[in-house]
Amino acid sequence: MMLEKGFRLGEVRVEPANGHLVRSGVTVEVEPKVMALLCLLARTPGDAVSRDSIFEELWPGVTVNDDALARAVWKLRQALGDEARNPAFVATVAKKGYRLLVEPAPLRRTGSVSDHPDWRLTGIALLAGVVMVAFVFAAFMDSTPEAEVDPLITRADEFYYQYTEADNDAAMRLYRQAVEAEPGSARALSGLANTITQEVIRWSPGEWEEVGLQSRVRTALANGRTQTPNAIEALARARQHAEIAVVQDADYALAHRALGLVLSAQGEIELAMRSYDRAATLDPDAWEVFINLSDLHNHQGEPDLALAHMELAFEAMSRVYESQAVLVRPWYSVTGLSVADRYHARSDGVTAERWYRRVLQWDPLNVRALTGLAAVLSERGDEAGVREACAPISDPQALAECLNPH
Repeated sequence: MMLEKGFRLGEVRVEPANGHLVRSGVTVEVEPKVMALLCLLARTPGDAVSRDSIFEELWPGVTVNDDALARAVWKLRQALGDEARNPAFVATVAKKGYRLLVEPAPLRRTGSVSDHPDWRLTGIALLAGVVMVAFVFAAFMDSTPEAEVDPLITRADEFYYQYTEADNDAAMRLYRQAVEAEPGSARALSGLANTITQEVIRWSPGEWEEVGLQSRVRTALANGRTQTPNAIEALARARQHAEIAVVQDADYALAHRALGLVLSAQGEIELAMRSYDRAATLDPDAWEVFINLSDLHNHQGEPDLALAHMELAFEAMSRVYESQAVLVRPWYSVTGLSVADRYHARSDGVTAERWYRRVLQWDPLNVRALTGLAAVLSERGDEAGVREACAPISDPQALAECLNPH
């Protein structure tokens, strides 16, 4: 079979030439490396393809680590709607590699005899169709159709990442609807675990107001709020959801991240670090994980590691910004400023200036970035630079503070 011309895997249509998968009528964009991996596995369906063979095929002449392959497999499973724990398409072969579970079939040509039904069966087909429509309509009245679960979770994510009390409540409701519709959804279970944990560690309206990237976990642990009977019960539920998510899809990075968040709120810092590290290994673009790791390294009294992970968070955000703008935007400037401020506090003015300017390239009227840059330039004696940095600020009080940073 000429795989490059396209093939089917069950009900999934694979179009290598244009980088598409079509499943349930929805077209999914697939990265070139991920499509190449699928085509490689499809050449010998049912047989294990070794990791070495995959590396040679996908990254010829280039040395990459196992994380790159793990990420490609994770993205392939996401595109196929597959699960690592109960795979329908791609199975992991322990200590060897991966194999395709479905025999590829050639695409049918439009207009061929096989594309047209036997008209003798038309009456039966129509009757079956009427029965099916009635069944689907009845089911729709009581639950969310499975086809709508992914958009439901995406909407929940958009609420969750705003980190306000009202948004968290809305996200929690949506995640619960998704879990009811698809109890094994790792995405929905992870999101539900996150919202429950956030509700525990941000117990009052004032605690929902973000001040930079201040640690809510550390504050909650310090004042004992995670040890109340209600908090203990809520975190136990959240942990159960996260652990099920990990079992359902061990390669889903944000399931490990959700488990890490719950564990940190329960005070199990070492276990939380392991979960976060696993998440970062699975998906180097999971910026939320690096922020959480930075937080825990601060908690452990490791400022250098905390700073390094905050930088990794910003770089990951930069890589995924176009595809995750709604989620990333509230945290992009804040994360960059956190890095800049920490270098400034270390009296490393050169690096701090670079980070303030990186933030301003994206967010040119950010008052905190302008004021921070002015402070660095003032320490250097560059008064003209201070005036230039502060010029975009329109608020009189903020402008005065920028012009007189000391």
